[in-house]
Amino acid sequence: MSNYRIGLLVVSGLLAVAAGSTAQTDASKAAASSLDTPRAGWISDEACAADHTKPGRADCVEKCWRGGASIGHPEWKPQRAVFVADGNRTIWIVENPEAVKKFPAAHVLVSGKFDAEKKMLHVEKIKLVQ
Repeated sequence: MSNYRIGLLVVSGLLAVAAGSTAQTDASKAAASSLDTPRAGWISDEACAADHTKPGRADCVEKCWRGGASIGHPEWKPQRAVFVADGNRTIWIVENPEAVKKFPAAHVLVSGKFDAEKKMLHVEKIKLVQ
């Protein structure tokens, strides 16, 4: 094999390694940025959703989360917890409802992973908005 071909193979190999590390860096950045910027909104239930974007509706939200069996209405099925974003009123289903159970009908700031395709939210941090 000539020195020219060996040189080309070495350069090609180096370029392949560099391209691979760039792709890996891009993947690492994507994983790190999967925690979206905090968003303000309201914690509600799937049935009432945006109707509970004001204070004083915590009892209703908690009833919807439980379902109606406890109050004599077994036909009312338990509803999933949702986050209703301020502004555009986008409704996100909360994947981990235990993270929001202390915040029914509360105005909050949520950090987590927002999956726009599935309209799902995995809550990492939550705090009340004053």
